[in-house]
Amino acid sequence: MKKVAILSDSGCQIELEKYEDQGIFIVPLCITMNDKTYLDQKEITSIEVFEKMEKENLTVKTSQPSTGVLVETIQKIKDLGYDEIIGLPIATGLSSTLNGMKVAADMVDIPITLVDTKGTAGNHKYLTFIAAKLLSGGKSPEDVVTILRKMVEDSGTIIMAPNLDHLKKGGRITPAVALLAGMLKIVPVMELNYDLGGKIDTLAKVRTATKARLTLVDRMIEKGVNFKDYKITIEHVLCEESALMLKELVLEKIGNIEMELRELPAVVGAHMGVGGIGIQYIRKYAG
Repeated sequence: MKKVAILSDSGCQIELEKYEDQGIFIVPLCITMNDKTYLDQKEITSIEVFEKMEKENLTVKTSQPSTGVLVETIQKIKDLGYDEIIGLPIATGLSSTLNGMKVAADMVDIPITLVDTKGTAGNHKYLTFIAAKLLSGGKSPEDVVTILRKMVEDSGTIIMAPNLDHLKKGGRITPAVALLAGMLKIVPVMELNYDLGGKIDTLAKVRTATKARLTLVDRMIEKGVNFKDYKITIEHVLCEESALMLKELVLEKIGNIEMELRELPAVVGAHMGVGGIGIQYIRKYAG
C-alpha cells in the first residue's frame, strides 16, 4: 500500500510541524514588511502582522513559499518513506503556491496530485485534516482527491473589507472590485470566484458595516446552504467585536449551528486590512 503525505501551506492556519506524525506537512508562506521577509508562523504570527499594520500603517506584501523551502520539505517527505503527495495549496486566485509545489515535487522526483482549494483559512484547514483522515482510514489517493474536489465545490468564502487599497495593490481582486477602491462611503462585500481559481470578486456595495454583515449572511442563505451539514468559520483582522456581531446575526437568522471564530491567517488579513471579516462555509464530510 502506498504511503501518501499531505502538503499544505500556512494559509490553512495549521501549526508548522505539529501534525507531521499524521502525514501532514505545512510550508510557510512569506510575508514582507519594511523590506524584511518573514516565514509565516515560523518567524512571525498573524497577530504580530496585524498589529504592525495597525500601528505603523504598513503595506504588507505576501508571496508563495520559496522553491528552496518547498524542495526541503518535499525531500523530507520522500526521505521519510512517502511514495506520493496530495498537495492542497491556498487558492490559485490568491497565490502561485500550486505551481511552486509542482515544480519542487518534480525536482525531488516524487509524484504529487494537486487540488486547488479555491480558498484559504478555515476551509483550507478542514480540507487538510479531512484528507489525512481519509488516507488513514484506507481511502486510495484517487478517492481522496475526488472527495476533496467535490468538497471544494460545496464551499464558499464571502468577505467585507473597509479598505480595498491592500487588495488592489496585491492584485488579488478582479478589475470590477478594484474600481470600488476609489469610491467613498462604500463597504464592499466580495466573494471568492471559483471560476477564477478563488480570486476575489465583487458581490454587493452597501453603505454601512451593519448592512455588510447582513449581506454576508444573506448570501450564504441565497446559496442554499443546509447549515446543519456545513462547517462555518468567521475570521477577522483585529475586529473581534464586529466578528461577534456577525456570529450573533448568523445565529439569529439561521439558528444554532457549528461555528468557529478566529483571526484570519496573516497572508490573507494582510491584504484585507484591519477591520476585514470573512465568513466561510464547507460541507462536512459524512462518509
